[in-house]
Amino acid sequence: MVKSSKRTRTYRFRPTVIQKLFSRFRTHLRAHNRTLVFAAICMVGAAAMEILRPWPIKIIFDGILIPQKNPGILIQEIQSITGDATYLLAASALSILAIATIGGLFAFGQAYLLASVGQKVVASIRLQLYSHIHRLSQSFHDTSSTGDLLARLTGDVRMMRDLLVTALIYISARFLALIGTLIVMGLMDWRLTIVALAVLPMLALTVTKFGRKIKGAARKQRRKESKIAHVMAESLSAITVVQAYSRETHEEDKFARQNNSSAKAGLVATRLEANMDRIVQIFLALGTCAVIWYGVIRVQAGVITPGDLLVFAAYLTGLYKPVRKIASLTGRISKATVCGERILAILDIEPEIKDEPNATSAPSFQGRIAFENVTFAYAYGPHVLRDANLVIEPGETVAFVSGSGSGKTTAAHLILRFYDPRSGAVKIDGRDIRDYTVSSLRDQISVLLQESVLFNTSIRDNIAYGRLDATEEDIIAAAKDANADSFIESFPDGYDTVVGERGATLSGGQRQRIAIARAMVRNAPIVILDEPLTGLDADNEKSVMAALANLTADKTCLVIAHDRGTALLAKRIIFIEDCDFVEHRERSALAMTASATPVL
Repeated sequence: MVKSSKRTRTYRFRPTVIQKLFSRFRTHLRAHNRTLVFAAICMVGAAAMEILRPWPIKIIFDGILIPQKNPGILIQEIQSITGDATYLLAASALSILAIATIGGLFAFGQAYLLASVGQKVVASIRLQLYSHIHRLSQSFHDTSSTGDLLARLTGDVRMMRDLLVTALIYISARFLALIGTLIVMGLMDWRLTIVALAVLPMLALTVTKFGRKIKGAARKQRRKESKIAHVMAESLSAITVVQAYSRETHEEDKFARQNNSSAKAGLVATRLEANMDRIVQIFLALGTCAVIWYGVIRVQAGVITPGDLLVFAAYLTGLYKPVRKIASLTGRISKATVCGERILAILDIEPEIKDEPNATSAPSFQGRIAFENVTFAYAYGPHVLRDANLVIEPGETVAFVSGSGSGKTTAAHLILRFYDPRSGAVKIDGRDIRDYTVSSLRDQISVLLQESVLFNTSIRDNIAYGRLDATEEDIIAAAKDANADSFIESFPDGYDTVVGERGATLSGGQRQRIAIARAMVRNAPIVILDEPLTGLDADNEKSVMAALANLTADKTCLVIAHDRGTALLAKRIIFIEDCDFVEHRERSALAMTASATPVL
């Protein structure tokens, strides 16, 4: 006996992408509820004026130009008030002006209020995305394209205005006007109204079909534009290398290929929108022909007046015009939806490194660092550390000296919690650093990178970046300790000198000493130095070494070095061999002897 089994299907409501976008970003709209209410009031007023707009023409036709025996209650009431045809004409003409003026005021209010909300919503979403990107883990930034992120922060966010504000209110306004128009048209002649609506199902099918295609083309175009942004950002950030190797033409060709590819993708979307608009116009023309043909028959039969047909034709225009506009908005909405998907793709990424639920603010560190059975490997890579152990005592300076890729910088990144170990723990003062909030942990660590990154602002602001509440005295004292005060004062603007992007207007030694001053003003108990002498000549190296000695005095210091010169700062030298920390006692002894010399 064979038992038949029935598969039970569970149907779940799956929100559309647009519903998901509104759900995720509605908090940005809620902050502007009052403004949106006023915009909605203006929207209703503008819709009401649209509905009233054709009636003065009916009054002129059926009451003055072609007087009807039964022109309707409205005209009869107005005639009883005005009496003379001249007054009726004047009243009709003035009503046209009044309706246009009032409608224009409502339309202006609606447009201005929506523009205001749109700009603020875009700024709010951009801030949310920008803040989220800053909080994503280092592993995300290791593999992300800066150009792509910039494209999402600019173009993609800007398109969200079309979806969340402009399209929402505009389509709502058009639907409100459509409903009012259809009610009036139905009251005037329901048969003509049915004829007018006959083309709408075909329009809906056309718009839906083209909408899907436009969305696919827009998604492809946005990917192409992200690649363009990536090529631009990469090339401009490396402009020195480009010019040094005379690769301007090569970069232009690479950009041209991406640019042409994006243009072709954009052309596909444009062609689809144009075809959709063409087909929509044909359907609307068919509807207009049918209404005029049948309307004339109704006038000849005496069912409606010529003025009624004229008003109905005006309403038909008022009906079809927003239908066409809504259809044309489909392309923009599809593009905005794609942009919204790209934004959500970033916002949905959870930071790998974040505060634990019970994390507390770190106390003032003494500076004892311990690696306890730490195992770590990058994604899809071999182990860098495996069950590694190391203790650095408070106030001790330890140098990691070994070849590239051995894991020296990884050890520093684990202390900073750029990454977490896969097993084991990194501890400061006997406590796992994951017990502390990330910000309070990093607040007590000063970092000097291999490449001294400065911002395109004043020297004062670059130094104060280490501690935002630093006073002028703190900044100057840090600059003096970093042997930077003398060259800073030699500039015409002194500490107000703007150093250019990444400190391009300064020499390597000057950039490094300002970076040291930035680390000094932080006055953190733990200092990490990552190849601090890279690219410096002998004179600058001597000045920087003296500044580093001031920076590391009485601090727990981890020095990442390839050369003996930097290792002179340390009393212990550690190698990373076979994924573990190994101390070379003979070299450590040499380092201790060298560190006692006057070179520092």
